[in-house]
Amino acid sequence: MPAGFAAPGVLFAGNSSAPDRAFYRQVFNRLPRDQYTRYVEVGVGSFAAALVAANAGIPPSCMETSDVTLYTGIVGTCVSGGDLTSLGMTLDGEPVELPDAPIVEQAAHLLYVHWLARMQAKPEVDYWTNLVTDMIEREDEHKARLVGSLQQIADRLPGVKFTPKCMWDHIAEAEDDPHAIIIAAPPTYKAGFEKFFDTGGRVEWNEPPYSVFDPDVDMQRLADHMRDKAALLMFLQEERSGIAAHETPVFAHPLGDVARAFVISNRPEEIFKLTGGPKVALGMSRSTAPTSLPIIPPDHQVTDQSRVEVVPAKGTEVDYYRDLWMHRLAAAPGSYNMLVIVDGFVAGVIGYGAETMTRPYPGATKYTTHLLMRFAFGAPHYELRLTRLATMLALRRDSAKLVFTGASEILLAASNGLVTVEYTRHPEAKGLRGLMQLESRAKHPDGYKLSYRADWSTTDIPTTLTAFITKEQAWRASRSKAKKK
Repeated sequence: MPAGFAAPGVLFAGNSSAPDRAFYRQVFNRLPRDQYTRYVEVGVGSFAAALVAANAGIPPSCMETSDVTLYTGIVGTCVSGGDLTSLGMTLDGEPVELPDAPIVEQAAHLLYVHWLARMQAKPEVDYWTNLVTDMIEREDEHKARLVGSLQQIADRLPGVKFTPKCMWDHIAEAEDDPHAIIIAAPPTYKAGFEKFFDTGGRVEWNEPPYSVFDPDVDMQRLADHMRDKAALLMFLQEERSGIAAHETPVFAHPLGDVARAFVISNRPEEIFKLTGGPKVALGMSRSTAPTSLPIIPPDHQVTDQSRVEVVPAKGTEVDYYRDLWMHRLAAAPGSYNMLVIVDGFVAGVIGYGAETMTRPYPGATKYTTHLLMRFAFGAPHYELRLTRLATMLALRRDSAKLVFTGASEILLAASNGLVTVEYTRHPEAKGLRGLMQLESRAKHPDGYKLSYRADWSTTDIPTTLTAFITKEQAWRASRSKAKKK
């Protein structure tokens, strides 16, 4: 997300990864429908697992869901056709009035108010104030996108039930039912969701009583508590130590050199009958480490006199910064990796690939003269969108020359530019506006698949930096002018 642009789609990002959902899908597809007639999901979040279950044929009308956050309270009450006034949401002590509109628009309004209050609670620096300004100026657009996301969930989960409730209380209601399957994705960090949704006390609601989940203790507590219960349990455990809460996890995939994500069940053998045995999603389990250079401070002044370099780097080094700055956003590792260095600080990462030329998909020959830009990502900065600088540098043929060496030189010589693919919830990747050309847009279950193309740039680094600074100054001026209106 470019600095200064708010993205409501982040509110609907699930707390389970693609490998986890793929495993759930396999279980749900083969789950005996006559035996399990009650689907219970606690800590339902953005309803990601429930949507997987519905796609696998589990009727949403048999689904009971719960959570304790206001965000999920709004989403769940909306998609289940409940009464949003029952949430009792207030802002600065005053009730938040609902518009005279369909329930999805009412829910979008509440989500927007909550989201804006969260952003306004951030420190008074340009990065956050620009986001707040963008949210206010494009309120209608943001609400329209929230409406679209809510409507998609509601359309796919007709008849789902939702109640604001502590996970332990909801589990207690279903744990002795032999016809129930219980799904949970507990927090990975203690009070993590409380911090994520913090508004500095400005927003309050009829919050249900609950105990804060402590993963260091409660993952094992949950596994032990459900060990002999009649209901079938599956829950997601992301564990930094690599030690599962049950001696026989039913699924695992690496999250790094030691950390693992597990799916835990109280009856592993029953799950194995559905999946054919324990499953492991093998990935690139390797340690990552930073370089000896410091990361650029978010208030560092970058000018057209700054010293900018692009330097080849190890994949483990680039992955360290990519994971740090991109958080849970997924991107495949680059085969040809670079660091963006500004005034001696690490300010961005670039990853290229050659698959578009060496191993194109059958029928996908449109871009066989273009190399792949897997990612170009900048460090967080209060004033500048450093991701745009990283992208501009990635588009230079002379940058690519530094990593396409030896036998791969022939690929660079035969290429005309770069192509990249973005999976987003929006019909445009605004961070690429003016840098790459949108070639195709295809509907995707979670939004859009966007293909972008650009020919190689022949500008040198000083010229690229000057162009970047000039565009950023114009962008900030336009934002400041709009803020004063």
